[in-house]
Amino acid sequence: MRAHRVRPLTRADRWARRVYQEAFPPSERLPWTALHALSLRPGIDLVAWYDDADPGRTSPSALTWTVRRPGESLLYLFYLAVDPTTRGRGVGSRLLAELSRRHPSCTIVLDVEPVVDDAPNAEQRRRRLAFYERAGFRDTGLVLTDATGEYWPLVREVDGAPFSAERYRALLHHLDRGLTGTRLAPRG
Repeated sequence: MRAHRVRPLTRADRWARRVYQEAFPPSERLPWTALHALSLRPGIDLVAWYDDADPGRTSPSALTWTVRRPGESLLYLFYLAVDPTTRGRGVGSRLLAELSRRHPSCTIVLDVEPVVDDAPNAEQRRRRLAFYERAGFRDTGLVLTDATGEYWPLVREVDGAPFSAERYRALLHHLDRGLTGTRLAPRG
């Protein structure tokens, strides 16, 4: 897969914004301009991914927004969205493999909506959790609470870079400088 940073006011930016808005409900989205502004900081990347397995496709297949503090071995996959026209074709799995290939010494952490039976999209949440578990992620047993809601952090560790809640908190602080009041606690 090929990666290209998403720059404001480009064709890729228009594509990325559309995919972002289709993939995440308004309550879970940061303002698009804020994503771009934060992506100017070191280690924060908004990226459009082109899938080499689909050579006839000229537009990107997936979008990621990742955070990695300089010098750290923890990569936070804040957003992953696959273009609806390419879903179900293995793009998400190839992208996760590509992130691991590009960051071989990094443990990857991401958040999912809580998998609870009374959620309006309970089945979608179960499928999403199962997808990440098949990709080698495990539940941390923590809950992340921020202005947009509650999420369950999942992690895929690599040797030499074990997950720790303290490092994750530091990474979250690197992202928002403590402005959003994000809390990380054991789930109970």
